[in-house]
Amino acid sequence: MADNVVQFGLPFLATVLFMCALRPVARGVGLIDKPGGRKMHVGDVPVIGGLAMTGGLIIGSLYSHPSIMGFAVFIAALSMLVLIGALDDRYDLPASVRFLAQICAALLTVGGAGVVVNDIGRPFFGELVELGWLSVPFSVALILTAINAFNMFDGSDGVAGAQALVALVFLGFSCVVADALDYVPMIVTLMGCIVGFLVFNWPSKRTRNVRAFMGDAGSTMLGFTLAWISIEVSQGPARAVSPVAILWIFALPVFDLFSSMVRRIAQGYSPFHGDSEHLHHVLRRMGLSSRQVAQVVLASAAICAAIGVSASIFGVNDGWLFLLWCVCGVVYHLIFGTSLVLSRPSSGKVEAELASGRSFLPWK
Repeated sequence: MADNVVQFGLPFLATVLFMCALRPVARGVGLIDKPGGRKMHVGDVPVIGGLAMTGGLIIGSLYSHPSIMGFAVFIAALSMLVLIGALDDRYDLPASVRFLAQICAALLTVGGAGVVVNDIGRPFFGELVELGWLSVPFSVALILTAINAFNMFDGSDGVAGAQALVALVFLGFSCVVADALDYVPMIVTLMGCIVGFLVFNWPSKRTRNVRAFMGDAGSTMLGFTLAWISIEVSQGPARAVSPVAILWIFALPVFDLFSSMVRRIAQGYSPFHGDSEHLHHVLRRMGLSSRQVAQVVLASAAICAAIGVSASIFGVNDGWLFLLWCVCGVVYHLIFGTSLVLSRPSSGKVEAELASGRSFLPWK
C-alpha cells in the first residue's frame, strides 16, 4: 500500500511541478494554442500537458520501472513520440513526419520489446483466435489506431484525460483481481500523471486561470502508453483481462474514430479530413457545457469499461461480448449521426468548418 502511494504521489507532484515550470517557457517559445477555426476555446492556452505528463511518468517510472519488461525501449519510443508531438504543437509538422514517428514507435514496441498481440481471444464463439504471422502487422496497426484515436478524442477540456483515467482504473482492477500485479506500478504511476494534469485541465472556475492543454504530445503519449499496457495485460496464459474486454474499456474513442471515418466517407470527404463533428463537438452543440461534456464522457467510459471487465471476470463468452460491442458501435454511429443533423449549424457554416479542416493521418 505504501508503495502504491509513492507510485501515485511522486508522478502526481512531478507533473504538477512541470505544469507550473513549463507555463512561462511555453509562452516564451510559442507553445500556445490560439482559438479559431475548429478550436472553440477562449484565450491563448499553453500546450504543455504532454511534456509535463511525460516528465512525471519518467520520474515516477524510476521507482516503478523494474516491473516493466523492455523499459528502455518503452522510454525511447515514448520520448520520440512526445518530441514529435511537441514540435507539431509548435510548428504544425507535415502529416508524413508525424505518421513516420508513430510507425517507428510501433515497430520499436513490437520488434524491440516484443509487445505483440498473439491472439484476440474468442470473439467468434469458437476456439482461441491466434494471429500467427499476422501478429506483427496487427500489433503495429493496433498501436497506430490507439495513438490516433486518443489524438482525435482530445478536443475538449478533461475528455481525453477522463477516458484515460477510467481505462487505467479498470485495467488496474483487472490486474489485481487476476493477481497479475507486474503492471500495477506503471498503471498507478500513469494515473498520478493524469490526475496531476487534470488539476489544470478539468473544466471548472478554479482552473480557469491556470488552464493548459495536453496537445498532440499528450494525446499520442496517452494512446501509445495505454496501447502498450493493454497488450501486455491481455496476452498470454496469465492474462488479466480478455482482449475483447479491452475494446469495451476504450469503446468511446474507438467508436468516435470509426464513426468519424464512416461519416466523412459518406459525405464524400477523405476519412482523414478534420472536422468539427466529433463526440465532444456534438455534445457542445446540444447545449452541454465543457464540464458537462467531460462528465458525460467520464460516466459513459466507466459504464462501458465496467461492462467489459465484469463480463471478462465472470467468464462471459467473448463472442457475446464482442457482438454486443459491435451493436453498441452501430447504435453509437446512428445516434450521433442523427444528432449531427439536429445539432448541425447552417450548411454554409459546416462547409466552412470542413474547408478549414486539415487533412492528415493522425486524425483529429
